[in-house]
Amino acid sequence: MDVLREAFRKVKANKGAPGIDGERIEDIKDEEKYLVEIQEELKAEKYKAKAVKRVWIPKRNGKLRGLGIPTVKDRVIQMAVKIIMEPIFEAEFQECSYGYRPNKSAHQAVGEIKKYLNWGLINVADADISDFFGTIEHKNLIKIISRRVIDRKILRLIKNWLRSGIVEEGKETEINRTGTPQGGVISPLLANIYLNEIDRYWKESGNEERKNLNAHIVRYADDLVIMTNKGLGKPLKILGEKLGELGLKLNTEKTKIVSADTRDFDFLGFNFRMIWNRTRTNKFPLMIPSQRAVKEMIAKIREITKVSPVKVEEIVERTNMTLIGWRNYFRIGNSSKAFHKIQNYTVKKIRRYIRKKQGKCGYGWKEIPSKYIYGKLGLNYNLKVSWSPVK
Repeated sequence: MDVLREAFRKVKANKGAPGIDGERIEDIKDEEKYLVEIQEELKAEKYKAKAVKRVWIPKRNGKLRGLGIPTVKDRVIQMAVKIIMEPIFEAEFQECSYGYRPNKSAHQAVGEIKKYLNWGLINVADADISDFFGTIEHKNLIKIISRRVIDRKILRLIKNWLRSGIVEEGKETEINRTGTPQGGVISPLLANIYLNEIDRYWKESGNEERKNLNAHIVRYADDLVIMTNKGLGKPLKILGEKLGELGLKLNTEKTKIVSADTRDFDFLGFNFRMIWNRTRTNKFPLMIPSQRAVKEMIAKIREITKVSPVKVEEIVERTNMTLIGWRNYFRIGNSSKAFHKIQNYTVKKIRRYIRKKQGKCGYGWKEIPSKYIYGKLGLNYNLKVSWSPVK
C-alpha cells in the first residue's frame, strides 16, 4: 500500500489529461478507498488495462506524433510498477544514458558532448532510429526484462500494457502488436531497458575493433550521438547491426554525419560547432540555442501575446513563466545573443499588445517606457546571462 500511495502522489503531481473513461485524478475524493480497491483487484489478478486514448501533437518537422493517454488507474499502477522496477534496472544502466533517469538530465548529456569535443572527438554521427517507440518488439522486451524480474505477475502487467488497445475519436482502432505508447508512465523506463542493450554492448562487449575506433555514445532516450576522432563508418555499422538484433532500424536518411570542425550539429535543443579562440591559437566548442529552439520560443511568445480579453498583467505572467523555463534550460550555453533576441522580441510583443488593447497602432516606444514594462508589469528581464559550466 505504501508503494500505491507514493504512485498516486506522483501521478497527482504530474496531473495529465484523462484517459478514455474521462476520469481525472482530481475527481477521486477518497484516495485510500480507491487504492484499496486497486490493491484487491491486483491481488485477485482481475486487473485489466483499458485502451489508451490517442491524441496527436505536432512534431518539429511539421508532422504529427501520436500520444497514448492511459486512464488514471492505469497510470497509478504503472507508476507503482515503475517505483519497484526502476532501482533494479538502474543498477545496470550505463553512464552514457541520460534520458528519463533519476539524477540524470539533458544538461549532463550536452555537457558530455562538449567534453568530447574538447577532447578532439569532432567526427559526429547524429543517429536517428526509425519509429523507435512504435517498433519495439514485445517478445524481445519481455525477454530482456525477465533477466532481472522473475515475478510473473509483474511481467503479466507489462504485457497487458503493451498490448492494450488504442482508442481514437471514440473508436478502438487497433491492438498494439509492437511498440510502447508514448505518453504512458512506464514507457520511458521500458525504452531505456530496451536501448540499454546497445549501451551495454558498446561498453562491455570487449569489441577491440570498436575500442580502437575511440567511438563514444551519448544517448538521451532515443536521441543518440556517436563521437570519435576517427572514421564513423565502422561505428555506424556496429550500431546498425545491434539495432537490427533488437528489431530496430537506423534511419540513414535522417542520420546526420558531420565534422564539428567545419559544420555544426544540433542535439537536445543546442547547436554545437568548433570555433577559433580570439588569438586563433586553438579551437573550442561553441554551444548555443539552436535556430529551431529560438524559432519555437518566438512562436510561443507570439501565441501568448495574441490580442485577447485577458489583462496585460496576466499575459506578462504567462510570458514570464515561458521565459524563465527557456532561460533555465539554455543558460548553460553561450546563449547571450539568443537571449537578447528573445528579450527584444518579447518587449516588442508586449508593447504591441498594450497598444492594441488601447485601440492604437504602433509600439508606443515613447508612451510606454521600459520602466513601466519591467517595473510596473514585472516582465522578467534577467535573460542576458553568460555561459556557466555544466556540473
